[in-house]
Parts: sequence; structure tokens; C-alpha cells
Amino acid sequence: MTRPKYELVADELSRRAGDLAAHDALPSERELMQQLGVSRMTVRRAIEQLVRRGLVYQVQGSGTFVADPAVVTKTLRLTSFTEDMEQRGLTPTTTVRSTGSTAASAEIARRLGIEPGEEVFVLERLRLADGTPMALERVHLPALGIDWASVDPGTSLYAQMAAQGWTVERAAQTIEAVNLDRETAHALDQAVGAAALRVTRVTYTEAGRPVEHAMTIYRGDRYGYDLVISRDAG
Repeated sequence: MTRPKYELVADELSRRAGDLAAHDALPSERELMQQLGVSRMTVRRAIEQLVRRGLVYQVQGSGTFVADPAVVTKTLRLTSFTEDMEQRGLTPTTTVRSTGSTAASAEIARRLGIEPGEEVFVLERLRLADGTPMALERVHLPALGIDWASVDPGTSLYAQMAAQGWTVERAAQTIEAVNLDRETAHALDQAVGAAALRVTRVTYTEAGRPVEHAMTIYRGDRYGYDLVISRDAG
């Protein structure tokens, strides 16, 4: 089967990126169109593929740059940790620190659209890539008719939820800069007080049902977020 042209262009751009240093700029879209003899749409689709794979990143108004392989750069596309790592050629693994059921606090209940005191499943996991600690997360899950005790906590929850009819489609999240306390620093193999990102997220189905509340601490030296923003006219 003939591969789409944008995939061939992505292969070529990946090869070129491999010859450059982290944060070096790739040629502009116009230059790539002329050099490769393809349309702007083909170039853009190829670059989008490389962005998803974590090989390059884009800065609006400035261009496309080679990503630092030591840093996992996330976009605002909703993906799981497992997907993020696999797209970058890293092997994701998980250390389960604790699991169990508890009564939902008023705040967790509000976020998940349930009554305070309702039972929720709580999962705390250390997420690793190629054996390196990357993130520590604490997840609260409402009942949903799922036997959470039978779910494999070492793999993607999203994939397992989808298999039981609960597909996540969007999320609302808050990103904050924090400094690591002693316990979290030890788990992430970092110094006490090291910089980190705390991401609080509620995920929803297409119908708007909240199905997960997650608070994740990401290592500041290995994680970053790419945000594309625009200024409204007026």
C-alpha cells in the first residue's frame, strides 16, 4: 500500500531534525514546500505528525523547532501517559503505590458530579519512562458500573474505560508550578524543593459526564507544555 505523501515528508523532516541540535529551527513552511515540491497542507500535516511524536515543537509566529529529547513536551491534545510515552518511542511502566475505595470529599464530589460521601475508587501511581520516574498521580474514579478492583492499574485507564463504554473526549485542567515536598521528591528521584508541574484534570465523556479526577505531579526537568494562544481582535 502506498503511504500518504505527508508521512513521507514527515520521515524526511524527522531525518533532518536528527541532524540538528535541540531547539534548532527547521526551514519555514514556504521553504519546505519549495525544497520538497509539496503543498503547504502536506507540510503542515507532516509537521503535526512530528509534533504528536514529540520530535518537534512550534512557536506561533516563530516557526518549528527540534524538541529536546530529554524533555517530554505535551500539547493540549487529550492523551494518556501511555500514549505520550509510546509516541516518543519510550517504554511506559507503572508502579502502583496504593488502590482502594473511599467516600468522596465535598470537593471531589463536586468535580465528579456526585454526592459527597459516595464511594469512589482511588489510585495512586508512579509513572515511569524507560525506567525513569516521570510523574506521580492520584486518581479518583466514580463507580460508573465498573469493577475497578478488576482493572489493571499498570496500564492505560482510558483504554480500559473505553472497552467498557466510557470513552473520554475532553478535559478541563489547571497547570500550576510547584516545588516538590520531601515525599514526592523521593518518589520522583528529585531534590526536595525542585521545580515541578502540578496538573489537576477532570475528564469527560462526549455527553459531558465527568469520569475521572486526576492530580498529577510532573518532573519540571522532564516535562513541558506547548500552548498555542491567540489574541482576539477588538
